[in-house]
Amino acid sequence: MTVGPTRRGSREQSQAGTRWNSREQPRAGSRRESERSERTRRHVLQLAGTGAVATLAGCLGGGAGSTGDSESSGGATTDGAWRTTELTDVRTGETFTIEGLLDRPVLLETFAVWCSNCLRQQKELISFHEAVGDDVVTVALDIDPNEDAQKVREHAERHGFDWRYAVSPGPVTKSLTAEFGSSMANAPTVPMLRVCPDGTATRLKNGHKTTEFLRKKVSEC
Repeated sequence: MTVGPTRRGSREQSQAGTRWNSREQPRAGSRRESERSERTRRHVLQLAGTGAVATLAGCLGGGAGSTGDSESSGGATTDGAWRTTELTDVRTGETFTIEGLLDRPVLLETFAVWCSNCLRQQKELISFHEAVGDDVVTVALDIDPNEDAQKVREHAERHGFDWRYAVSPGPVTKSLTAEFGSSMANAPTVPMLRVCPDGTATRLKNGHKTTEFLRKKVSEC
């Protein structure tokens, strides 16, 4: 008498198991598909991010001479516009070229009026020039396209800076970044070149540079 119900119970359990498997297996497959899709999405985003960084560096003209905390000479290929382009001293109206100043060492800094790191470095240059006199020429090039000659002149006069100040034309900024790295247009890194009378140009380390450090570097020309 108990055989019938037992067989029915077995069939019901088998049918229930089949229904459970049929429901769970698609869900497991869906999870696997979702995981694969998520991995693919992350990979695509990584590739896109890499491409964006490369494009940005290309727009800024990051060249072979790009530097961080170390020093470096210029890249092998450049149009040399930063050497030969005529610049105007915003304080005096005098025109000049970097190339035309090379009867002595030249320190060429790029900066922006709003940059506090730049201001600190320029205040250090007062002490530097008190120590070396006219034996070294300093040129400050404003690389912010939103700042004009009047703003740069007011900055120099307000702080008592009496060396050459000029607004960097676009081709000059591009030439500098192409030869010495994109951070030549990043004022807070306090970019600076030492240019010796023989024309050799070296990108000095980033960050604040003391009078002692600068005197040592110009003495190596």
